[in-house]
Amino acid sequence: MSGAATNPKFVFTGRWIPEKSDAGQLFFSGAYWLTKQWSVGLDYRPLVDKVYPNSNLRVLNEDPNSLWKPAVIIGTSAEDFTNSQDQDVESRAWFGTVSKALPKIEALDLRPSLYLGAVWIQEFEELRPLAGLHLRHPIANAIIQYSGTNTHVSLSRKLNDNVTFNLHYWGLKYPGLSFAFKF
Repeated sequence: MSGAATNPKFVFTGRWIPEKSDAGQLFFSGAYWLTKQWSVGLDYRPLVDKVYPNSNLRVLNEDPNSLWKPAVIIGTSAEDFTNSQDQDVESRAWFGTVSKALPKIEALDLRPSLYLGAVWIQEFEELRPLAGLHLRHPIANAIIQYSGTNTHVSLSRKLNDNVTFNLHYWGLKYPGLSFAFKF
């Protein structure tokens, strides 16, 4: 995850995780960047016919030339979380993260990024930690993240500047696929 500002106006994503509940199995999202700092959009779960708003605000851009100036991002979306009975629960989530790209590993053409934060899971009425490691390569990326209730691993392949395909291991138990298209 990088906190550097990007320039696409529209971002569309889709996710399919066949072993999840109907609410989490098929998911589509669209966002419009009103400014380089703020996006608003909708998430749609067609198998349960539910639509949820989402938004992200980059409060502070990361300074790539300074090790000590991270990005600060806040936002909200509807997410799937695992409760104490190991059941998937849909909930509104409110989050804040601090992220920072680390120095590039030149021999591998790899730039690691870290993020830490917290998420308020409305359904649980609890504040939970968030954390992740993003290994960015010009063509492929890997992400390990903790979402507040589960650890997820994703591998992605960038086809061009606008299209990315991803393989997921959701909660370290459900394989899945997703795509992102931006323009």
